[in-house]
Amino acid sequence: MFKDTGPLDAASILLNLTDYRVITATHEPAGRQVLIEPVATEAACPSCGVLTTRIQSRPVHRVKDLPSGGDGLDLWVRKRRMACQESACPRRSFVQTTSQLPFRARITARLSQRMVDEMSCELRAVSRVAAAHGVSWPTVMARLNAVGELVRDVDRMFIRRLGIDEHRFRKVRYARGRNGKVVRIEPWSIVFTDLDTGKILDIVDGRRGATVKRWLKARPRYWRQRVQFVAIDMSSEFRKAVRETLPTAKISVDHFHVIQRANLMITQVRRRRSHEVHERRGRAADPAYKYRKLLTCNLENLSITQVERLKLILESDPELGVIYGIKEHVLQLLKTRDIHDFQSRWAMLEKSVKATKMVEAKSLFRTLTAWRSQLLVFIRTRLMNARSEAANLTTKNLKRIGRGYRNHSHYRMRIFLYTAGLRPC
Repeated sequence: MFKDTGPLDAASILLNLTDYRVITATHEPAGRQVLIEPVATEAACPSCGVLTTRIQSRPVHRVKDLPSGGDGLDLWVRKRRMACQESACPRRSFVQTTSQLPFRARITARLSQRMVDEMSCELRAVSRVAAAHGVSWPTVMARLNAVGELVRDVDRMFIRRLGIDEHRFRKVRYARGRNGKVVRIEPWSIVFTDLDTGKILDIVDGRRGATVKRWLKARPRYWRQRVQFVAIDMSSEFRKAVRETLPTAKISVDHFHVIQRANLMITQVRRRRSHEVHERRGRAADPAYKYRKLLTCNLENLSITQVERLKLILESDPELGVIYGIKEHVLQLLKTRDIHDFQSRWAMLEKSVKATKMVEAKSLFRTLTAWRSQLLVFIRTRLMNARSEAANLTTKNLKRIGRGYRNHSHYRMRIFLYTAGLRPC
């Protein structure tokens, strides 16, 4: 017969499990074993709510808990099956539960919280966390799914600045269709990000504007009215979807893609001139090919040696010098901070493009003209899609750690938890 030492005995304090006390602790050949039971001696019936102290049986179950004093600790809980004494209650008996061990729980609540914290704090594989705590992979993933359903309620979030970007979920695959032809499958996803916090709101399968429009229409009207700014890439489909679903929101184009488009213009001219002058593609002996990376760099960031090499390239071909000047006009345009300076820089860019006959420069200027209003929003707000790009990097790291994901729902849940701001570290 065990002697009741009260709820604050030394063993119970060391175990530190809320609402439980240690009954006995033994050292078996297989390891240490600890038997615990709830401190409360009465419980309320879940059907009628009447308190009862009558015990019908004391079943013993093994549960998983955090390590205490090292590994090799088996925790056994002696539950109480209470008998309901209310004659009108249809329930005859029930099992006493606590906050640490709910009904039919085999894992303590603090162990579940520890697993969720570890998965949210670090880019770790689920199998690694499961092996560290001696549980199975589905057990850890079930805890993540339960918490993820609570943190991914987008409709309750106050979103003022929204970021939209596309992301490739996995590698390109080829499959044979019903008609026997091989079909190329590109599993793209669209990432919606809160640009104020960097939190990923949702990851939706698809790549076209219809997917963006469908997701935005699914949000409540009050949610859509709160969105003031939207940052996107140079995608006309995304712009059209945002205009139709968020008519009051201002659209800002990410300047990184504008610079990328200007650098692509220089590359196209350099390749074309190589075929026109040498009737071949570029070689290491050609200055324009050997130092081609300098054409896409900012002039102010180059060293003295790099500037001399750049002059050698521009002097070897006049068209490269003209197109490089147009690229610099675009960079100066993106550095402006007010509308007046933007208009003057735009006039200089337009004058330079009209003075040349290169189709690459005129194509770039037509693109910038189509996105002029979005560029003005960027100049006023300096709103970019950098947090969305950072979210894409996070998703890629998750795929590397997990060695790839076949289940898209598990993949989304890991991303939600990692960017939800739940990390205690």
